[in-house]
Amino acid sequence: MIPKGTYNLLYTSEKETFGLSVIVELKQIEGLMKKGQNVWEGFVTVNYDGEYTGEDLSHCVDARLAAERIGLKLKKEIKDKCKAEGKSFRIKKEEIK
Repeated sequence: MIPKGTYNLLYTSEKETFGLSVIVELKQIEGLMKKGQNVWEGFVTVNYDGEYTGEDLSHCVDARLAAERIGLKLKKEIKDKCKAEGKSFRIKKEEIK
């Protein structure tokens, strides 16, 4: 089990530098638990979008893999948006911790 994972992306679009940071943390559930319920629950924070609710992380046990999966999904969305608007998109640095 990995309790914390981050995905950082530094990219340029039209000669401007932007950053994307996805942080996934696994925290223990407080209070009474139901039978068969996971002890850990995942919480996602994205730097430009605040709380991310696109995926259910109630059964997550590896925060690094979850951060990578969400980060790659958001990178694809940004890339597709830039392509649709006719803007350039270049990756300067991509890091998974």
